[in-house]
Parts: sequence; C-alpha cells; structure tokens
Amino acid sequence: MALIFKLALVALVHIVFFAAYPDTGPYGNYYLAVSLVLWTGFTLFLGTAVKLVKFFSGAIGAVLNLAILALMTGAIAFTMPQSDKTSVLEKLQKGSYPDRATINKGMKRFGVNLEKEMGKGAKELEEKAKEAAKKL
Repeated sequence: MALIFKLALVALVHIVFFAAYPDTGPYGNYYLAVSLVLWTGFTLFLGTAVKLVKFFSGAIGAVLNLAILALMTGAIAFTMPQSDKTSVLEKLQKGSYPDRATINKGMKRFGVNLEKEMGKGAKELEEKAKEAAKKL
C-alpha cells in the first residue's frame, strides 16, 4: 500500500509541475515521460532501503521518504525544460508563480478544462439551491 502511495505521489508531483508551468517547449512531453520513469525507478530502488531503515526507526524512515520527495521536487524544478530557457526553480525564486490562466492552460494538456468544469459545478449548485429553497 505504501509503495502505491509513493508512486502516486511521484505522478502527482509531475502533474502539478506540468500543470503549473505548461510552457515546456517541444521536448516537454518527452521530459515528462522520461522523468516519470526515472523517478519511479529511483523510488522503487530506494524503497527497499527505506523499508529496512523503517524497521529500525520509523522516524528516520519518514525523514528519508521526505528527503527523497524533496530531492525529486528540486530536480524536476531545476531540470524541467521551459520555452523561455528559464528553469522553474529560477521562476519560483523570483516569485513568478502560476496564475489561474496558466494552470487552466496546463490542465488542458491533460484533457481537463477547468473553466467548463467550474461552470458545470456552478450550474449544479444553483439547481440544488433552488430545490432546497422550494423545499423550505
């Protein structure tokens, strides 16, 4: 169970970076695939060692897992290609955080249109509010 959680966390970190900073240029999809495979393998490889350490001390095992997550996050932020040749890490250091339009653009890469989904949710909420008002 913990292994599936770690692998899902690896995928989630990649998705968050690619949704937040979608201007990856022509090699972004290749980077996503290769990075995802490499970090999944790295996590699987170190998972055995972390389990051994957790056997002796659960706290040290948790710290090692957090260190691996921090290393992965930093490496992705440092190496992820951007069309403006500025790394994501430099953008974060300068305070250039993604806005709503950028995240919407990034989520469209994964087939999710946030504007459309939010519109559907607002309509459903309005309909349920009308039903509740009629019941009152």
